[in-house]
Amino acid sequence: MIGSNLSRRERAADARAIGTEGKRWIRSWINVFRCETEARIPQDEAALQRLVCEGRYSCVGQSHSYNGVQVVPGVTAMLMREGGLKTLAYDPASETVRVGASVSVRELKLFLRDGHGRGLLNSGNYMEQSVIGALATGTHGFGPRAVMADSVVELTFLDGAGRRVTLRRGDPDFAHVALSFGTIAPIVELVLETKPLESYVSVSSMSRLSKLAGLKQGAIAANWAVMPYTDPEDPVIMLHALAECDKGVEPTAHPEAKGGGGHFAKWFLKHYYNFDRFLPWFRRPMQRFIDWLDLKQSERVVTDPQDLDYLYDPKPGLKENRAPSITRGLFSTTYTGYNLAFFVPLEKAPVVVKFIIREADALRDLGFYLKGIISVRELPGTAGPVFAANARQPMAAIDLFADPRDYAWLERLQRLVMHYEPDTRPHFGKSALGPDFRAALNGDGQDHLEQLMDIYARHFPQGNLMFSERVRAMLDVGQPLAGESAADAGLA
Repeated sequence: MIGSNLSRRERAADARAIGTEGKRWIRSWINVFRCETEARIPQDEAALQRLVCEGRYSCVGQSHSYNGVQVVPGVTAMLMREGGLKTLAYDPASETVRVGASVSVRELKLFLRDGHGRGLLNSGNYMEQSVIGALATGTHGFGPRAVMADSVVELTFLDGAGRRVTLRRGDPDFAHVALSFGTIAPIVELVLETKPLESYVSVSSMSRLSKLAGLKQGAIAANWAVMPYTDPEDPVIMLHALAECDKGVEPTAHPEAKGGGGHFAKWFLKHYYNFDRFLPWFRRPMQRFIDWLDLKQSERVVTDPQDLDYLYDPKPGLKENRAPSITRGLFSTTYTGYNLAFFVPLEKAPVVVKFIIREADALRDLGFYLKGIISVRELPGTAGPVFAANARQPMAAIDLFADPRDYAWLERLQRLVMHYEPDTRPHFGKSALGPDFRAALNGDGQDHLEQLMDIYARHFPQGNLMFSERVRAMLDVGQPLAGESAADAGLA
């Protein structure tokens, strides 16, 4: 799936190309990074083994990244999501599931739910991405065990000679390889922990940042969105919190919003989202008006255990990829703008958000506007993989949105946050990756990136596995690969 700024002709060409080998375009989610590549679709593991021995290659899931982390110029692309590695097997004794490289998040969730009454510990909300691609690049939800890769107990990849290598939790290299952002590939199978399906109490609130601690008290998971052009001292927030649910409580449909001006607020927000999408300059006055109205709302619902993802759609009816009703329109920004994200220590999240609000507002005279929200997903626990966002301490994912032409301003905001908060860590599919992140990734006294490169050199001495220019810059492994433009111009 590609961002909405593709032309109709490009979308049609991409749709026709699905399932075909040969020259094809590989694009980041919003089409900011793209290149034409030689596509290969492995129909089984034997075919994949032959392909990895032929020359330089990269592996692509469903290209669900904003920063082009899967886009590698001039290199054969193994389109793993379109291939035939469809292993799906549940082990009731260990309550784990074995999943192949061509299986999507949707396929895995349906398999677990319908056949075994089980679910994932956590996941992202884009259902068409491959499971292995999602885990390898750090995809997360929020709340307990937020980073998907934290549920991996075993993985199998092919080395540079096409041989199988299997690592299990506890093996020396496992914690580095379980989340390796494309530097160890192709991963052909994973074994994941699962959990029973269960209901949660889901509360959606519209309030102020100063009320956050009280509103999420007793919650096991919290995700909040801040309107950046409301009061910079105490901005308006939309909170989605989950709490444990008493067993036996039946799921309920969403009630009508309650609170100050409930019906008016519902009407106003619906129209605000439309203005936000198409009239960037209108965002600030509209949010100032919302701030003046001082709207308060809350909704409470018991989630349906059969829902494909309770973190994003607690409403019965299985309309996945949707947020709770109050915040639903806010998250449409994911499909209409460029998204940049990074992680900061959890206790610093409110301060970081206020800092971003002030810096973004100061850029208005240059024509820059954030889209409707700053999103914050809380990761309150710690995870096993070394490169997980919360490997060392609880973290918060800060998501910023802007129109695609303005994405460079988001990179500037990221760099400013990094200047003041050295523990800022990268989101491998959304951050502006570069060497500035090295210190945070190696911050516990070990050079984890060097260890990762040692693992890479051991298993891929042929140098045939390639990874993106953003990752290469972060790892400091030499000049970018020469794309066609550089070669044709004689620059490389």
